[in-house]
Amino acid sequence: MRSPLPMLLVAALALPACEEAAPSAAAPAEGAPSDLPSTGMGMLQPTCDHDAPLDPGPTLPRRLNRFEYDNTVRDLFGEDLGLARDFLAEEESLGFDNNARALQVTPVHAEQFMSGAETLAARAGERMDALLPCDPAEDGDAACLRAFVESFGKRAWRRPLEEAEVDRLVGLYDVALELGGERPLRDAFEMVLEALLQSPHFLYRVEVGEPVPGRPDLRRLTDYELASRLSYLVWRSMPDDTLMAEADAGRLRYPDQLAAQARRMVEDPRARDGLWTFFEQWLEVEEVLHLERDARYYPDWTPEQGEALYEQARRFVDHVAWSPDADLRALFDAPYTFADGDLARTYGLSGASGAAFEETFPDDRLAGVLTLPAVLAATSKPNMTSPIHRGIFVRERLLCTPLPPPPADIVVVPPDPDPNLTTRETFAEHSASDACKGCHQLIDPVGFGFEHFDAVGRWRDVENGHPVDSAATLIGTLDVDGDYSGAAEMGQALADSEHAHRCVALQFFRFANGRGETGVDACTLDRLYTGYVESGYDFGALVAQMATDESFRFRRSGEATP
Repeated sequence: MRSPLPMLLVAALALPACEEAAPSAAAPAEGAPSDLPSTGMGMLQPTCDHDAPLDPGPTLPRRLNRFEYDNTVRDLFGEDLGLARDFLAEEESLGFDNNARALQVTPVHAEQFMSGAETLAARAGERMDALLPCDPAEDGDAACLRAFVESFGKRAWRRPLEEAEVDRLVGLYDVALELGGERPLRDAFEMVLEALLQSPHFLYRVEVGEPVPGRPDLRRLTDYELASRLSYLVWRSMPDDTLMAEADAGRLRYPDQLAAQARRMVEDPRARDGLWTFFEQWLEVEEVLHLERDARYYPDWTPEQGEALYEQARRFVDHVAWSPDADLRALFDAPYTFADGDLARTYGLSGASGAAFEETFPDDRLAGVLTLPAVLAATSKPNMTSPIHRGIFVRERLLCTPLPPPPADIVVVPPDPDPNLTTRETFAEHSASDACKGCHQLIDPVGFGFEHFDAVGRWRDVENGHPVDSAATLIGTLDVDGDYSGAAEMGQALADSEHAHRCVALQFFRFANGRGETGVDACTLDRLYTGYVESGYDFGALVAQMATDESFRFRRSGEATP
Protein backbone atom coordinates (compact mmCIF):
# COMPACT_ATOMS: atom_id res chain seq x y z
CA MET A 1 0.00 0.00 0.00
CA ARG A 2 1.28 3.46 -0.86
CA SER A 3 0.31 5.45 2.20
CA PRO A 4 -0.47 9.17 1.86
CA LEU A 5 2.75 11.18 2.15
CA PRO A 6 1.53 13.60 4.87
CA MET A 7 0.43 10.67 7.01
CA LEU A 8 3.76 8.92 6.56
CA LEU A 9 5.72 12.01 7.47
CA VAL A 10 3.61 12.52 10.58
CA ALA A 11 4.24 8.93 11.58
CA ALA A 12 7.97 9.18 11.03
CA LEU A 13 8.50 12.65 12.45
CA ALA A 14 6.42 11.94 15.52
CA LEU A 15 9.18 9.64 16.72
CA PRO A 16 11.14 11.20 19.57
CA ALA A 17 14.33 13.04 18.78
CA CYS A 18 17.67 12.00 20.20
CA GLU A 19 18.58 13.29 23.64
CA GLU A 20 21.25 15.64 22.40
CA ALA A 21 19.43 16.72 19.27
CA ALA A 22 21.37 19.65 17.93
CA PRO A 23 21.36 21.22 14.47
CA SER A 24 19.97 19.03 11.70
CA ALA A 25 22.15 16.19 10.53
CA ALA A 26 21.76 17.58 7.03
CA ALA A 27 23.70 20.68 8.08
CA PRO A 28 26.66 20.23 10.45
CA ALA A 29 26.67 22.35 13.57
CA GLU A 30 28.22 25.78 13.49
CA GLY A 31 31.78 25.59 14.62
CA ALA A 32 31.99 21.82 14.28
CA PRO A 33 35.50 20.67 13.45
CA SER A 34 36.06 20.53 9.73
CA ASP A 35 37.77 17.68 7.92
CA LEU A 36 41.36 18.44 7.18
CA PRO A 37 42.80 17.27 3.87
CA SER A 38 45.70 16.08 6.03
CA THR A 39 48.09 17.53 8.48
CA GLY A 40 50.92 16.17 6.36
CA MET A 41 53.98 14.77 8.08
CA GLY A 42 52.56 15.77 11.46
CA MET A 43 50.10 12.89 11.54
CA LEU A 44 52.70 10.50 10.15
CA GLN A 45 54.91 11.43 13.11
CA PRO A 46 52.20 11.97 15.74
CA THR A 47 53.16 13.56 19.03
CA CYS A 48 51.06 11.76 21.60
CA ASP A 49 50.63 13.16 25.10
CA HIS A 50 49.96 9.94 26.99
CA ASP A 51 49.03 11.87 30.13
CA ALA A 52 46.32 13.93 28.43
CA PRO A 53 42.68 13.00 29.17
CA LEU A 54 40.92 11.02 26.47
CA ASP A 55 39.50 13.02 23.58
CA PRO A 56 37.92 10.73 20.94
CA GLY A 57 37.90 13.52 18.38
CA PRO A 58 34.93 14.85 16.40
CA THR A 59 31.94 12.52 16.30
CA LEU A 60 29.67 13.49 13.45
CA PRO A 61 26.29 11.99 12.51
CA ARG A 62 26.88 9.17 10.04
CA ARG A 63 24.19 8.29 7.54
CA LEU A 64 24.25 4.91 5.87
CA ASN A 65 25.79 5.20 2.43
CA ARG A 66 24.46 3.22 -0.51
CA PHE A 67 26.60 0.15 0.17
CA GLU A 68 25.63 0.09 3.85
CA TYR A 69 21.96 0.70 3.06
CA ASP A 70 21.81 -2.25 0.67
CA ASN A 71 23.70 -4.51 3.07
CA THR A 72 21.36 -3.57 5.91
CA VAL A 73 18.26 -4.18 3.79
CA ARG A 74 19.68 -7.56 2.76
CA ASP A 75 20.26 -8.59 6.36
CA LEU A 76 16.89 -7.25 7.51
CA PHE A 77 14.74 -8.86 4.84
CA GLY A 78 16.89 -11.68 3.53
CA GLU A 79 16.81 -10.26 -0.01
CA ASP A 80 19.68 -8.65 -1.88
CA LEU A 81 17.67 -6.11 -3.88
CA GLY A 82 20.32 -3.47 -4.56
CA LEU A 83 17.81 -0.61 -4.31
CA ALA A 84 20.44 1.94 -3.33
CA ARG A 85 22.44 1.40 -6.51
CA ASP A 86 20.00 3.82 -8.12
CA PHE A 87 20.26 6.35 -5.28
CA LEU A 88 22.23 9.56 -5.67
CA ALA A 89 25.92 8.69 -5.48
CA GLU A 90 27.88 9.88 -2.47
CA GLU A 91 30.52 12.55 -2.83
CA GLU A 92 33.96 11.24 -1.94
CA SER A 93 36.05 13.02 0.66
CA LEU A 94 39.65 12.06 1.37
CA GLY A 95 39.15 9.24 -1.13
CA PHE A 96 36.21 7.54 0.62
CA ASP A 97 32.45 7.61 0.16
CA ASN A 98 31.55 7.22 3.85
CA ASN A 99 32.74 10.61 5.09
CA ALA A 100 30.17 11.94 7.53
CA ARG A 101 30.27 15.52 6.22
CA ALA A 102 29.56 14.36 2.69
CA LEU A 103 26.61 12.17 3.72
CA GLN A 104 24.02 14.90 4.01
CA VAL A 105 20.36 14.44 3.13
CA THR A 106 19.13 16.50 0.19
CA PRO A 107 15.53 16.60 -1.08
CA VAL A 108 16.57 14.07 -3.72
CA HIS A 109 17.86 11.72 -1.02
CA ALA A 110 14.65 12.12 0.98
CA GLU A 111 12.56 11.21 -2.06
CA GLN A 112 14.75 8.18 -2.76
CA PHE A 113 14.58 6.99 0.84
CA MET A 114 10.80 7.34 0.75
CA SER A 115 10.57 5.42 -2.52
CA GLY A 116 12.89 2.72 -1.19
CA ALA A 117 10.85 2.36 2.00
CA GLU A 118 7.63 2.06 0.00
CA THR A 119 9.13 -0.59 -2.28
CA LEU A 120 10.44 -2.61 0.65
CA ALA A 121 7.17 -2.30 2.56
CA ALA A 122 5.12 -3.45 -0.42
CA ARG A 123 7.37 -6.46 -1.01
CA ALA A 124 7.29 -7.36 2.68
CA GLY A 125 3.52 -6.98 2.71
CA GLU A 126 3.25 -9.80 0.19
CA ARG A 127 4.82 -12.17 2.71
CA MET A 128 3.55 -10.55 5.89
CA ASP A 129 2.43 -13.85 7.41
CA ALA A 130 6.00 -15.18 7.23
CA LEU A 131 7.43 -12.01 8.79
CA LEU A 132 4.97 -11.66 11.65
CA PRO A 133 6.19 -13.36 14.85
CA CYS A 134 2.66 -14.45 15.77
CA ASP A 135 -0.73 -15.48 14.38
CA PRO A 136 -3.18 -12.56 14.07
CA ALA A 137 -6.13 -14.97 14.15
CA GLU A 138 -5.10 -16.17 17.59
CA ASP A 139 -3.45 -13.11 19.12
CA GLY A 140 -5.40 -10.31 17.46
CA ASP A 141 -4.27 -7.85 14.82
CA ALA A 142 -3.08 -5.07 17.14
CA ALA A 143 -1.23 -7.42 19.50
CA CYS A 144 0.46 -9.17 16.61
CA LEU A 145 1.45 -5.85 15.06
CA ARG A 146 2.92 -4.78 18.40
CA ALA A 147 5.02 -7.95 18.58
CA PHE A 148 6.30 -7.25 15.06
CA VAL A 149 7.14 -3.64 15.88
CA GLU A 150 9.10 -4.71 18.95
CA SER A 151 11.07 -7.49 17.23
CA PHE A 152 11.60 -6.08 13.74
CA GLY A 153 11.96 -2.51 15.01
CA LYS A 154 14.80 -3.58 17.28
CA ARG A 155 16.67 -5.02 14.32
CA ALA A 156 15.94 -2.06 12.02
CA TRP A 157 16.94 0.58 14.56
CA ARG A 158 19.72 -1.54 16.07
CA ARG A 159 18.35 -1.09 19.59
CA PRO A 160 15.15 -1.88 21.55
CA LEU A 161 12.37 0.61 20.89
CA GLU A 162 11.06 2.63 23.79
CA GLU A 163 7.47 2.00 24.81
CA ALA A 164 6.30 5.37 23.48
CA GLU A 165 7.92 4.62 20.10
CA VAL A 166 6.17 1.26 19.94
CA ASP A 167 2.84 2.86 20.82
CA ARG A 168 3.16 5.46 18.06
CA LEU A 169 3.91 2.84 15.45
CA VAL A 170 1.22 0.43 16.60
CA GLY A 171 -1.17 3.39 16.48
CA LEU A 172 -0.91 3.19 12.69
CA TYR A 173 -3.32 0.24 12.94
CA ASP A 174 -6.02 2.69 14.02
CA VAL A 175 -5.08 4.91 11.08
CA ALA A 176 -5.49 1.94 8.76
CA LEU A 177 -8.94 1.22 10.21
CA GLU A 178 -9.97 4.84 9.66
CA LEU A 179 -8.86 4.63 6.04
CA GLY A 180 -11.40 1.85 5.60
CA GLY A 181 -9.27 -0.49 3.53
CA GLU A 182 -10.10 -4.16 3.11
CA ARG A 183 -6.82 -5.28 4.74
CA PRO A 184 -6.23 -3.03 7.77
CA LEU A 185 -3.50 -5.22 9.28
CA ARG A 186 -1.50 -5.38 6.07
CA ASP A 187 -2.01 -1.66 5.46
CA ALA A 188 -0.76 -0.91 8.99
CA PHE A 189 2.10 -3.41 8.57
CA GLU A 190 3.30 -1.60 5.45
CA MET A 191 2.91 1.85 7.00
CA VAL A 192 4.93 0.70 10.02
CA LEU A 193 7.71 -0.47 7.73
CA GLU A 194 7.68 2.78 5.78
CA ALA A 195 7.97 4.76 9.01
CA LEU A 196 10.72 2.54 10.41
CA LEU A 197 12.78 2.68 7.23
CA GLN A 198 12.54 6.46 6.82
CA SER A 199 13.41 7.24 10.41
CA PRO A 200 16.79 8.72 11.32
CA HIS A 201 17.16 5.72 13.63
CA PHE A 202 17.39 3.51 10.53
CA LEU A 203 19.11 5.85 8.08
CA TYR A 204 21.73 7.05 10.56
CA ARG A 205 24.00 5.34 13.01
CA VAL A 206 22.60 7.20 15.98
CA GLU A 207 25.10 7.58 18.84
CA VAL A 208 23.95 9.50 21.90
CA GLY A 209 25.91 7.69 24.59
CA GLU A 210 25.74 7.78 28.37
CA PRO A 211 27.26 10.29 30.81
CA VAL A 212 30.76 9.55 32.10
CA PRO A 213 31.21 10.42 35.79
CA GLY A 214 33.65 13.27 36.18
CA ARG A 215 33.86 13.91 32.41
CA PRO A 216 31.02 16.21 31.32
CA ASP A 217 32.81 16.60 27.97
CA LEU A 218 32.59 12.87 27.24
CA ARG A 219 29.90 10.25 26.68
CA ARG A 220 30.35 6.48 26.73
CA LEU A 221 28.61 4.65 23.88
CA THR A 222 25.87 2.26 24.94
CA ASP A 223 26.17 -1.46 24.25
CA TYR A 224 23.80 -1.14 21.29
CA GLU A 225 25.68 1.83 19.87
CA LEU A 226 28.93 -0.12 20.18
CA ALA A 227 27.32 -3.08 18.41
CA SER A 228 26.36 -0.84 15.49
CA ARG A 229 29.70 0.95 15.38
CA LEU A 230 31.50 -2.41 15.31
CA SER A 231 29.27 -4.07 12.74
CA TYR A 232 29.37 -1.14 10.33
CA LEU A 233 33.14 -0.96 10.69
CA VAL A 234 33.82 -4.63 9.94
CA TRP A 235 30.82 -5.82 7.90
CA ARG A 236 29.38 -2.49 6.70
CA SER A 237 25.98 -3.75 7.83
CA MET A 238 23.72 -4.16 10.86
CA PRO A 239 24.71 -6.27 13.89
CA ASP A 240 23.99 -9.98 13.71
CA ASP A 241 22.07 -11.91 16.38
CA THR A 242 25.23 -12.83 18.29
CA LEU A 243 26.35 -9.22 18.56
CA MET A 244 22.87 -8.07 19.58
CA ALA A 245 22.77 -10.77 22.25
CA GLU A 246 26.03 -9.41 23.65
CA ALA A 247 24.49 -5.93 23.68
CA ASP A 248 21.34 -7.27 25.37
CA ALA A 249 23.53 -8.76 28.10
CA GLY A 250 25.42 -5.49 28.57
CA ARG A 251 28.77 -7.09 27.85
CA LEU A 252 30.09 -4.92 24.99
CA ARG A 253 30.94 -2.08 27.35
CA TYR A 254 33.76 -4.25 28.68
CA PRO A 255 36.89 -3.93 26.48
CA ASP A 256 37.76 -7.64 26.59
CA GLN A 257 34.26 -8.63 25.45
CA LEU A 258 34.29 -6.01 22.71
CA ALA A 259 37.70 -7.28 21.59
CA ALA A 260 36.42 -10.86 21.47
CA GLN A 261 33.54 -9.82 19.22
CA ALA A 262 35.87 -7.79 17.01
CA ARG A 263 38.09 -10.85 16.52
CA ARG A 264 35.08 -13.05 15.75
CA MET A 265 33.79 -10.62 13.16
CA VAL A 266 37.16 -10.05 11.50
CA GLU A 267 37.47 -13.82 11.02
CA ASP A 268 34.01 -14.02 9.44
CA PRO A 269 33.92 -14.04 5.58
CA ARG A 270 31.65 -10.99 5.70
CA ALA A 271 34.66 -8.92 6.76
CA ARG A 272 36.33 -9.54 3.40
CA ASP A 273 33.31 -8.24 1.52
CA GLY A 274 32.71 -5.29 3.82
CA LEU A 275 36.32 -4.14 3.96
CA TRP A 276 37.05 -4.61 0.27
CA THR A 277 35.40 -1.22 -0.13
CA PHE A 278 38.26 0.27 1.90
CA PHE A 279 40.85 -1.10 -0.50
CA GLU A 280 38.99 -0.41 -3.74
CA GLN A 281 38.49 3.24 -2.81
CA TRP A 282 41.87 3.84 -1.18
CA LEU A 283 43.71 2.32 -4.16
CA GLU A 284 41.31 3.78 -6.78
CA VAL A 285 40.67 0.29 -8.15
CA GLU A 286 36.97 0.94 -8.74
CA GLU A 287 37.89 3.55 -11.36
CA VAL A 288 38.87 0.80 -13.82
CA LEU A 289 35.20 -0.19 -14.16
CA HIS A 290 34.41 3.14 -15.80
CA LEU A 291 37.49 3.71 -17.93
CA GLU A 292 37.49 4.44 -21.62
CA ARG A 293 40.60 4.19 -23.78
CA ASP A 294 41.29 5.97 -27.04
CA ALA A 295 40.75 3.30 -29.70
CA ARG A 296 43.49 4.85 -31.87
CA TYR A 297 46.06 3.85 -29.25
CA TYR A 298 44.36 0.96 -27.44
CA PRO A 299 42.00 -0.71 -29.93
CA ASP A 300 41.72 -3.92 -27.88
CA TRP A 301 40.40 -2.24 -24.72
CA THR A 302 36.86 -3.25 -23.74
CA PRO A 303 34.67 -2.76 -20.66
CA GLU A 304 35.05 -6.50 -20.09
CA GLN A 305 38.80 -6.04 -19.74
CA GLY A 306 38.17 -3.40 -17.10
CA GLU A 307 35.96 -5.84 -15.21
CA ALA A 308 38.66 -8.51 -15.42
CA LEU A 309 41.28 -6.11 -14.06
CA TYR A 310 38.95 -5.17 -11.20
CA GLU A 311 38.52 -8.85 -10.34
CA GLN A 312 42.28 -9.37 -10.56
CA ALA A 313 42.85 -6.54 -8.10
CA ARG A 314 40.25 -7.93 -5.72
CA ARG A 315 41.80 -11.42 -5.82
CA PHE A 316 45.24 -9.98 -5.14
CA VAL A 317 44.15 -7.77 -2.23
CA ASP A 318 42.04 -10.56 -0.77
CA HIS A 319 45.12 -12.78 -0.74
CA VAL A 320 47.57 -10.34 0.82
CA ALA A 321 45.05 -9.05 3.39
CA TRP A 322 43.22 -12.20 4.45
CA SER A 323 45.28 -15.32 3.77
CA PRO A 324 46.41 -17.29 6.87
CA ASP A 325 49.91 -15.82 6.68
CA ALA A 326 48.70 -12.36 5.61
CA ASP A 327 51.37 -9.67 5.66
CA LEU A 328 50.37 -6.31 4.21
CA ARG A 329 53.95 -5.54 3.25
CA ALA A 330 53.20 -7.73 0.23
CA LEU A 331 50.72 -5.08 -0.86
CA PHE A 332 53.75 -3.05 -1.96
CA ASP A 333 56.26 -5.62 -3.17
CA ALA A 334 54.58 -8.93 -4.08
CA PRO A 335 56.28 -10.28 -7.25
CA TYR A 336 53.08 -12.04 -8.27
CA THR A 337 49.48 -11.25 -9.05
CA PHE A 338 46.37 -13.24 -10.00
CA ALA A 339 45.14 -13.85 -13.53
CA ASP A 340 43.06 -16.09 -15.73
CA GLY A 341 44.36 -17.35 -19.05
CA ASP A 342 43.17 -14.32 -21.02
CA LEU A 343 44.81 -11.80 -18.69
CA ALA A 344 47.98 -13.87 -18.52
CA ARG A 345 48.29 -13.81 -22.30
CA THR A 346 47.49 -10.10 -22.55
CA TYR A 347 49.92 -9.10 -19.82
CA GLY A 348 52.70 -11.61 -20.43
CA LEU A 349 52.27 -13.47 -17.14
CA SER A 350 53.23 -17.07 -16.41
CA GLY A 351 51.46 -19.61 -14.23
CA ALA A 352 47.83 -19.03 -15.24
CA SER A 353 46.19 -20.60 -18.26
CA GLY A 354 42.59 -21.56 -17.56
CA ALA A 355 39.28 -19.81 -16.98
CA ALA A 356 39.82 -19.50 -13.22
CA PHE A 357 42.02 -16.88 -11.56
CA GLU A 358 45.30 -18.32 -10.29
CA GLU A 359 48.37 -16.95 -8.56
CA THR A 360 51.02 -16.23 -11.17
CA PHE A 361 54.65 -17.25 -11.03
CA PRO A 362 57.08 -14.73 -9.50
CA ASP A 363 58.07 -11.95 -11.88
CA ASP A 364 60.70 -9.37 -10.96
CA ARG A 365 58.81 -6.70 -12.93
CA LEU A 366 55.91 -6.81 -10.44
CA ALA A 367 55.49 -5.00 -7.12
CA GLY A 368 52.07 -5.46 -5.56
CA VAL A 369 49.53 -2.71 -6.13
CA LEU A 370 52.12 -0.47 -7.74
CA THR A 371 52.03 -2.68 -10.83
CA LEU A 372 48.40 -3.82 -10.79
CA PRO A 373 46.98 -3.02 -14.24
CA ALA A 374 43.79 -1.70 -12.61
CA VAL A 375 45.81 0.93 -10.73
CA LEU A 376 48.07 1.71 -13.68
CA ALA A 377 45.11 2.14 -16.02
CA ALA A 378 43.15 4.25 -13.52
CA THR A 379 46.09 6.63 -13.19
CA SER A 380 46.55 7.07 -16.95
CA LYS A 381 44.93 9.18 -19.64
CA PRO A 382 42.81 7.59 -22.40
CA ASN A 383 45.61 7.95 -24.94
CA MET A 384 48.84 7.80 -22.90
CA THR A 385 50.28 7.21 -19.47
CA SER A 386 50.27 10.01 -16.93
CA PRO A 387 53.39 10.35 -14.79
CA ILE A 388 51.59 13.17 -12.98
CA HIS A 389 48.62 11.07 -11.88
CA ARG A 390 50.80 8.11 -11.03
CA GLY A 391 53.11 10.30 -8.99
CA ILE A 392 50.16 11.84 -7.16
CA PHE A 393 48.82 8.34 -6.46
CA VAL A 394 52.04 7.38 -4.70
CA ARG A 395 52.30 10.70 -2.87
CA GLU A 396 48.72 11.00 -1.66
CA ARG A 397 47.38 7.44 -1.50
CA LEU A 398 50.46 5.46 -0.45
CA LEU A 399 52.43 8.11 1.46
CA CYS A 400 49.63 10.39 2.73
CA THR A 401 51.54 13.53 1.75
CA PRO A 402 49.06 15.77 -0.08
CA LEU A 403 50.23 18.33 -2.56
CA PRO A 404 49.09 21.94 -2.68
CA PRO A 405 46.79 22.87 -5.57
CA PRO A 406 48.41 24.67 -8.50
CA PRO A 407 48.38 28.48 -8.39
CA ALA A 408 45.03 29.94 -9.40
CA ASP A 409 46.54 31.71 -12.40
CA ILE A 410 48.03 28.51 -13.82
CA VAL A 411 45.93 26.74 -16.44
CA VAL A 412 46.81 23.05 -16.28
CA VAL A 413 46.68 21.54 -19.77
CA PRO A 414 48.24 18.07 -19.96
CA PRO A 415 50.29 17.41 -23.08
CA ASP A 416 49.13 15.27 -25.98
CA PRO A 417 51.16 12.29 -27.18
CA ASP A 418 54.08 13.20 -29.41
CA PRO A 419 54.91 10.39 -31.86
CA ASN A 420 58.56 11.46 -31.83
CA LEU A 421 59.04 11.49 -28.07
CA THR A 422 58.57 9.15 -25.14
CA THR A 423 55.98 10.12 -22.54
CA ARG A 424 58.82 10.91 -20.16
CA GLU A 425 60.33 13.36 -22.63
CA THR A 426 56.94 14.93 -23.33
CA PHE A 427 56.20 15.54 -19.65
CA ALA A 428 59.73 16.69 -18.89
CA GLU A 429 59.25 19.55 -21.36
CA HIS A 430 55.74 20.27 -20.11
CA SER A 431 56.78 20.57 -16.46
CA ALA A 432 59.99 22.54 -16.95
CA SER A 433 58.50 26.02 -16.49
CA ASP A 434 59.25 27.92 -13.28
CA ALA A 435 55.54 28.06 -12.41
CA CYS A 436 55.16 24.28 -12.62
CA LYS A 437 58.40 22.70 -11.56
CA GLY A 438 58.03 23.41 -7.83
CA CYS A 439 55.25 20.85 -7.41
CA HIS A 440 56.18 18.68 -10.34
CA GLN A 441 59.60 17.88 -8.88
CA LEU A 442 57.67 16.04 -6.16
CA ILE A 443 55.36 14.28 -8.62
CA ASP A 444 56.86 13.57 -12.02
CA PRO A 445 60.10 11.89 -10.88
CA VAL A 446 57.92 9.43 -8.93
CA GLY A 447 55.52 8.83 -11.81
CA PHE A 448 58.34 8.23 -14.27
CA GLY A 449 59.11 5.04 -12.37
CA PHE A 450 56.01 3.44 -13.91
CA GLU A 451 56.86 4.19 -17.54
CA HIS A 452 57.53 0.55 -18.38
CA PHE A 453 53.74 0.09 -18.02
CA ASP A 454 51.45 1.59 -20.66
CA ALA A 455 48.01 3.14 -20.15
CA VAL A 456 46.34 -0.27 -19.71
CA GLY A 457 49.11 -1.63 -17.49
CA ARG A 458 51.01 -3.73 -20.04
CA TRP A 459 54.80 -3.94 -19.93
CA ARG A 460 56.75 -2.16 -22.66
CA ASP A 461 60.47 -1.77 -23.30
CA VAL A 462 60.14 0.64 -26.23
CA GLU A 463 57.87 3.65 -26.82
CA ASN A 464 57.73 5.45 -30.15
CA GLY A 465 60.94 3.75 -31.18
CA HIS A 466 62.86 4.87 -28.09
CA PRO A 467 63.95 2.79 -25.08
CA VAL A 468 61.79 3.38 -22.02
CA ASP A 469 63.52 5.12 -19.11
CA SER A 470 61.82 4.26 -15.78
CA ALA A 471 64.34 5.83 -13.41
CA ALA A 472 62.50 7.40 -10.47
CA THR A 473 63.30 9.69 -7.56
CA LEU A 474 61.47 10.15 -4.26
CA ILE A 475 62.09 13.16 -2.03
CA GLY A 476 60.33 14.66 0.96
CA THR A 477 59.56 11.38 2.75
CA LEU A 478 60.39 10.06 6.20
CA ASP A 479 62.53 7.15 5.10
CA VAL A 480 62.32 6.35 1.38
CA ASP A 481 64.06 9.30 -0.26
CA GLY A 482 66.30 8.14 -3.06
CA ASP A 483 66.68 7.03 -6.65
CA TYR A 484 64.99 3.90 -7.99
CA SER A 485 65.30 1.94 -11.20
CA GLY A 486 61.54 1.62 -11.52
CA ALA A 487 58.27 0.64 -9.85
CA ALA A 488 59.47 -2.74 -8.57
CA GLU A 489 62.42 -1.31 -6.68
CA MET A 490 60.26 1.51 -5.35
CA GLY A 491 57.69 -1.02 -4.13
CA GLN A 492 60.37 -2.98 -2.29
CA ALA A 493 61.38 0.19 -0.46
CA LEU A 494 57.79 1.04 0.45
CA ALA A 495 57.21 -2.46 1.82
CA ASP A 496 59.75 -1.79 4.58
CA SER A 497 58.94 1.89 5.04
CA GLU A 498 57.59 3.27 8.30
CA HIS A 499 56.22 6.19 6.29
CA ALA A 500 54.19 3.91 4.01
CA HIS A 501 52.79 1.80 6.83
CA ARG A 502 51.91 4.81 8.96
CA CYS A 503 49.97 5.91 5.89
CA VAL A 504 48.17 2.54 5.81
CA ALA A 505 47.08 3.10 9.41
CA LEU A 506 46.08 6.70 8.68
CA GLN A 507 44.03 5.76 5.62
CA PHE A 508 42.20 3.08 7.58
CA PHE A 509 41.55 5.55 10.40
CA ARG A 510 39.89 7.92 7.91
CA PHE A 511 37.76 5.11 6.50
CA ALA A 512 36.82 3.68 9.91
CA ASN A 513 35.85 7.01 11.44
CA GLY A 514 34.27 8.63 8.40
CA ARG A 515 36.33 11.80 8.82
CA GLY A 516 39.74 13.29 8.47
CA GLU A 517 42.31 13.28 11.24
CA THR A 518 42.81 16.16 13.67
CA GLY A 519 45.50 16.90 16.20
CA VAL A 520 43.67 15.14 19.04
CA ASP A 521 43.90 11.85 17.12
CA ALA A 522 47.67 11.57 17.54
CA CYS A 523 47.53 8.93 20.28
CA THR A 524 44.95 6.85 18.44
CA LEU A 525 47.02 6.92 15.26
CA ASP A 526 50.16 5.97 17.13
CA ARG A 527 48.40 3.03 18.82
CA LEU A 528 46.98 1.89 15.48
CA TYR A 529 50.38 1.92 13.79
CA THR A 530 52.18 0.27 16.70
CA GLY A 531 49.64 -2.54 17.03
CA TYR A 532 49.64 -3.09 13.27
CA VAL A 533 53.43 -3.43 13.11
CA GLU A 534 53.58 -5.66 16.20
CA SER A 535 51.00 -7.97 14.59
CA GLY A 536 53.33 -8.58 11.66
CA TYR A 537 51.49 -6.13 9.37
CA ASP A 538 48.26 -8.12 9.69
CA PHE A 539 45.35 -6.15 8.24
CA GLY A 540 42.80 -8.04 10.33
CA ALA A 541 44.74 -7.03 13.43
CA LEU A 542 44.64 -3.39 12.30
CA VAL A 543 40.84 -3.60 12.02
CA ALA A 544 40.55 -5.19 15.46
CA GLN A 545 42.93 -2.59 16.90
CA MET A 546 40.68 0.21 15.63
CA ALA A 547 37.59 -1.52 17.02
CA THR A 548 39.08 -1.91 20.48
CA ASP A 549 40.89 1.41 20.74
CA GLU A 550 39.82 3.53 23.68
CA SER A 551 38.59 6.25 21.35
CA PHE A 552 36.20 3.77 19.70
CA ARG A 553 34.07 3.45 22.85
CA PHE A 554 33.42 7.15 23.47
CA ARG A 555 32.17 10.30 21.81
CA ARG A 556 32.36 13.95 22.64
CA SER A 557 29.45 15.40 24.56
CA GLY A 558 27.30 18.09 23.01
CA GLU A 559 27.94 17.31 19.34
CA ALA A 560 25.13 16.99 16.83
CA THR A 561 23.11 13.80 16.49
CA PRO A 562 20.37 13.14 13.91
